[in-house]
Amino acid sequence: MNRHTDIEDSSPDKMKKMFAAKDVPVIARLFKEAHADGGRGLDKQEFCEVMKKMYSSVSEEELAALHMQIDTHSKGTVNLDELVSFLLSKIEAYEALDYMHHSFPKPFQRVTMDCQSSIVGLVFLPLKDDMKNYYSADFRGVVRPYKKGQYLSMTSNGTLSIWADTFENSRKLSLWTRENALPFSHVKKMCVRSMEYIRELKQLVVSNSTRELIFYDCRLLPVHIEVKYALVVDEDQMTTMNYWSNGTKAVFSFGDVAGFLTFFISHDVKKHGLFCHKAFEQISLQKYPTVYVSTLIRHDSINFQCMKVHAFNDVCSQIRYFPSLHSIAICGNSFKTMVVVALPKPTETDVSKEFYNSEAIFDFFTCVEYAPAVAQLVTGGTDGSLRVWFPNNTSCIETLKGHDKPITNLMYNTKDQMLISLSEDKNVRVWSEVGWLCRQSIQVENIGQSPITSMCYNIHNNELVLANSDITKCLGEGTDVFRESLTSHEKPLCCVLYHSFFRRVISCCQKGEVTVWDILTGNAVVQFEVTSSNTNGRTFMSFDEQQQSLITVCQDGKLRRWNFSNGKELGVHPVTVQKYVTAIVCIKDRVFVSGRDSKVIFDLDIEGYESRLLKHAYLKDISSMDAHGDRLITASSNGNIIIWDHNNGDVLCCIDASTSPRTRLAGENAQGLREILPFQNSTSKSKATGRGSTKSKALTEIEVNISPLIVCLKTREARADTATLLTSADGYIYAWSVVCTGGLLGKFRAVKDDAAVITTMSTDVNEQILLTGDSTGRICLWDTRSFGFKRQANNGPFEDRNGWRVSLCPPPLLESWQAHPTAVVSVECDPAGTNVITAGLDCNVCRWTNKGTCIGVFGKDRWDTTQLHPEEDLDEEQAENSDTDEFFYVKRIPASPLPDYDKFINRIWPKKGSKAELLAKCKKAATIKPELDKDIDRSKSKFVPHPPKTSRRRRETQLEQSSAQAASQDSRKYRRVLKTNMLEVNVMIPCPPESLPDKQGSHRIPPHLYKPYTQHSTHLKQHSPQTRPTTDHDHAAKGSPDMQHRSDQQSKNVRFPPIADEVKLHHQT
Repeated sequence: MNRHTDIEDSSPDKMKKMFAAKDVPVIARLFKEAHADGGRGLDKQEFCEVMKKMYSSVSEEELAALHMQIDTHSKGTVNLDELVSFLLSKIEAYEALDYMHHSFPKPFQRVTMDCQSSIVGLVFLPLKDDMKNYYSADFRGVVRPYKKGQYLSMTSNGTLSIWADTFENSRKLSLWTRENALPFSHVKKMCVRSMEYIRELKQLVVSNSTRELIFYDCRLLPVHIEVKYALVVDEDQMTTMNYWSNGTKAVFSFGDVAGFLTFFISHDVKKHGLFCHKAFEQISLQKYPTVYVSTLIRHDSINFQCMKVHAFNDVCSQIRYFPSLHSIAICGNSFKTMVVVALPKPTETDVSKEFYNSEAIFDFFTCVEYAPAVAQLVTGGTDGSLRVWFPNNTSCIETLKGHDKPITNLMYNTKDQMLISLSEDKNVRVWSEVGWLCRQSIQVENIGQSPITSMCYNIHNNELVLANSDITKCLGEGTDVFRESLTSHEKPLCCVLYHSFFRRVISCCQKGEVTVWDILTGNAVVQFEVTSSNTNGRTFMSFDEQQQSLITVCQDGKLRRWNFSNGKELGVHPVTVQKYVTAIVCIKDRVFVSGRDSKVIFDLDIEGYESRLLKHAYLKDISSMDAHGDRLITASSNGNIIIWDHNNGDVLCCIDASTSPRTRLAGENAQGLREILPFQNSTSKSKATGRGSTKSKALTEIEVNISPLIVCLKTREARADTATLLTSADGYIYAWSVVCTGGLLGKFRAVKDDAAVITTMSTDVNEQILLTGDSTGRICLWDTRSFGFKRQANNGPFEDRNGWRVSLCPPPLLESWQAHPTAVVSVECDPAGTNVITAGLDCNVCRWTNKGTCIGVFGKDRWDTTQLHPEEDLDEEQAENSDTDEFFYVKRIPASPLPDYDKFINRIWPKKGSKAELLAKCKKAATIKPELDKDIDRSKSKFVPHPPKTSRRRRETQLEQSSAQAASQDSRKYRRVLKTNMLEVNVMIPCPPESLPDKQGSHRIPPHLYKPYTQHSTHLKQHSPQTRPTTDHDHAAKGSPDMQHRSDQQSKNVRFPPIADEVKLHHQT
């Protein structure tokens, strides 16, 4: 038996041997031997023993986590078929993440313009023309600054448009102006064929239907452009031209209808220009200077070379100069022949030609490009194939399949070493020169029906621009602008969940796309779609009670179960629920589902055998739902709360917050309606997710329903003097006791802005910290250990409501910061309370420390556990001391040292070649190892929300140090390593009295908050406001002596958030 060891340090070749074909019979035999007792699978212990025999170095923790991922039905056993199916599904889900490693991960964006003629030329003009960096800098492995500039586009009728690099606005100049002429006289219009730009001289070369090449002076763009001079072709009409320069040497060439090649070489274009000035005509027949090609050829000069060579008996269709070969390649209009002309040295006049011919009925040469790193020519053919050639060898060495239509353009990126190909059907493909593998295929769909007539590839910015009568662009990876534009999802978020055992963050966006993130690194590990493209919209998701599977409901109203570890669909419930779900509560084997604009609660059996409906007349709709023990609690937008017995559907208690602060016992007249749903077939399984044809509202207008929310404190015992239910309405948090003799025990205002409301609430595992997110994007952490008890009303400020005291003492505000520029849709924290996960309508999922410091944005930043408490940012110092700040090197983070369940799965199947190459190249990057405080044992540190023996002076000192550290981080845009004291992360301190919810964390706003949110138009749609429990005693309470009494210690440590005008308290000091 083969025994695989040293897995952690094994090479990629050894990793491929894991779970190879030769191991399958051994694993099958071990599975058979393990359940020889007749069982249907292996339990956790048996599974770990079997896998240990094959892979001894894999830890039992990883194997136990793998067993839990496979056993999504909570059977307790796993068989061989389930293992193989899980692995195959994980590979499919991992391949769905390939777009994150693409050169162009984002779709093309159409540019709005009014143009009737086709665009025949596109060129990019950088504002800062740094020729040295542009031609010689190696861009691989760096985040380079976006080079600002302008784009020039030329239409066939002679209209020049000058665009900003964002294509937001343009200025048009007409190269053809109609002169004054007699009536009915013939005036010939301009017909432009192609365009080139001479960067060193700031001149634009335009070829038209005449025999003149007109050179325009562009120094006054975009205000003015004028003709500098013209190059007159003596004989045949020119068909194609090309210009190349390295900043000093320049080569200008063109081909004509007779198959002749004419080239001009200037050895110092900046000093002497492109042509010899002595050859220009003394007297020009035009209003501008002219020079003839024949005169330039006859004129001898040591600074210039001019020559005309007959290439072949065909019309020249494309011409390219390759400096590595010092040769010009010419393709014929018949696409059957290509010739490579080797240019002579400065002291020579002889040229050599190499002919390449097509075979049989195929046409090989529609376009040509050269890859200098591998010294190979690549040509495109009419059959959609790319062919690879060696120079000076007329035999094709490799054929690359991929396109279905003839290839029209080839562009090579010498900096990133990749080839871009474009075909007639608007299919763009990216090829890696290592093995010539197709790394990406993009179908351009938003550019109209006419063929693409022009293509511009901005190599420095890795930006591809295509045009016919419209323009579409795509910004690829590599620049700081692209990096800042990255978001966690393409569409706004619906909700986020956190799985503490697997340490996974699960997010779902309005596109119906679920992404599973590793919280330790910020990497996406699995991505899958839970809805088809025609049912995009809000998707609600929740874990089952065992947290082994994911339950989702999208706009088609179907409840589906998923294995979120590999993206496999486990089943679809036969009952169709509401399209807009507000809550999913799983209790034992039943799932309770509520929806917006519906007072119906679906009580579904997870297997689909017995389901029922619950209704109540007091509920206008159901905005939120939660459970406490055997009680199901539902809240409506009208302020009513109903407490159900989820076992039989009886109504136990009712709360009418608008009229009474007390919890009322529900009698026979207050019982709801129960209806048994007819039995349907059990849950079905399906491979595809495209079911149904429900159309949802356009995602450009997202509605966020701001309704009352509830959270049950499950660790508290249900008593009359103890609040087990927290509700939110109109920016206030209310604490309720839900037993029949209980009621409203406390309330406080949790937002600062008058128009702000709470949009999401959650608690930590121990329910000691309340996390709230509001409509302004602010996060607040509250210490609720002493909040919601009857004794608070006896010892602190309160309001009297018909003899019922309601405490007005707010819980200590631990921390508050601005997390998103838009409304927060979800907020979660890990069991230790050290990490906070937030999601907003800005399409981002962020990870924060409990002090409000941004660790990073999922899908945009990368981090590891050492980034939580480093002492110094050495990379920042190295960048400051470097000679140039033109490029920013990407910091490569090593693998997390903590055990990770997904390591084992990732070792089973090799990664994509492109990612493996990237990781290999990044091994040389410097890694920063922070120097932690040796006196602090991190493993023993505990999360203490409110340390009782912390002096006020010490708190102020720590806050000042944290503020100084955070302020120093504002200028760091990349490679940010958070500088936070380790004690401050593990110990949360209440905010000082000087801090308000709107003031907290203003100095720690991450860079992504400064970007305006323009991708979607968000409208906050609020339900009818819930009446806040207030009475006439509120006004009388202003001068109440009892309410003015407060201890000195409490006044020093707790800051009251602003209280409404109805209840203003004045305390005596």
